[in-house]
Formats: sequence, C-alpha cells, structure tokens
Amino acid sequence: MATATESKINADSSERDLLAALRGGQQSAWGEAMRRFGGAMVAAARSIAPRHAEDAVQESWISAYSAIANFEGRSGLKTWLVRIAMNKSYNIIRSQKREVSLEGLEGEHDPLANAFVPGGPFGTQWGVQFQRWTDDTPQALLEAHVLQDCLEHHMADLPDGQRMALTLKDIEGLSPKEICNTLAISQSNFRVLLHRARIRVFTMVSHYEETGEC
Repeated sequence: MATATESKINADSSERDLLAALRGGQQSAWGEAMRRFGGAMVAAARSIAPRHAEDAVQESWISAYSAIANFEGRSGLKTWLVRIAMNKSYNIIRSQKREVSLEGLEGEHDPLANAFVPGGPFGTQWGVQFQRWTDDTPQALLEAHVLQDCLEHHMADLPDGQRMALTLKDIEGLSPKEICNTLAISQSNFRVLLHRARIRVFTMVSHYEETGEC
C-alpha cells in the first residue's frame, strides 16, 4: 500500500518534491520522472545513436537509480538525466564528441540573416513566415507525413554535434547554459552548432515550400 507521502507524487508535484521521493526510492516517483523526462532522454539518445536509443535510455534509468542518492542538484534533474542518456549513447557507439572549428564562419553565406526576431544571442523565434504553404498553419504542415519524413532524413544526416544542439534547444527546450553543460562545450561552439543546424533545416523547409519535394 502506498504511503501518504508517496501518494502525493504526481504531475503537480514540484521537482524538489519529486527529487526527494526519488531519493527515497518511491516507485511512483520514478514513474513520474519517466513521464516527465523520458521523452527528452529518448530524443537525446536518438540524436547520437538512433539505432540504440532505447537500450541507452534503459541503461540510463538503471544508472540514475543507482546514482540518485549522490545527485547534488547543481543542475536540473532533466539536464542530469539527459546527460546520462547521452553518455550511455556515446558508450554504445564508442564515439567521441568533436567541437567544430569557428574559423571561416563569418565568411559563410547566411540564409538565416533575417530569419529570427531579435531576442537573445541564440535567436529563439522565427522572424519570417512562409506564405505559400497550403496547410492552415506551419504546425499543420510539420505534422504532414511527407515533411516529417523529410525532416527526419535531414536530422539524421546532420553531424552529431549539430543534431544534438538542435534537438536539445529547439525540440526539448533546454537553456543554452544547460546544453553547454550537458555537451561540455563552450557557448560560442554551441552557437555555431545550433546555427548551422538551423541553416540546414531552414534550407530544407524553404526548398519543400517552393517545390513540394524533400
């Protein structure tokens, strides 16, 4: 029978209460953690090792269960779990992260020069709209199978660093600071990775909007 404290762990519980319950070994707390953060962990694992993401995440939960008592809370719980999933993914594919060179970036043609509304160094909002999309909204088009398949193809083809930066920032919504800590990279390097990934996706969507082809 669940205890009174355990029964309180649900979707409305604060992260602090959830963390305390996790440290206490409450099964309902682990179930709630999986519900809240499992998607981000899977997305992070897929960005590194698409074919082994489920195995990586499964191993991550086992490691997290063993290590939760030593988690100091210096980063958010989500960031900590995502970092574990990424480390497990790297272990599976025996790969190493590589920072991209910043040399020559300023000389590149930049199709995103006017694409984002000012509001921070990383540009979090699109500043241009696609006028000829036949669907009612961009979201409706993104849900179409053809474009979804095209996006997945281009995402899978991105270099690891770019794919991870884009996934963690634009899909999972982690802050730049959290991502830099998670990937162990500098903010300038993160900015380059994210920018180049956005150029690739922006170019693909623009081509799709013009031609209807991936």
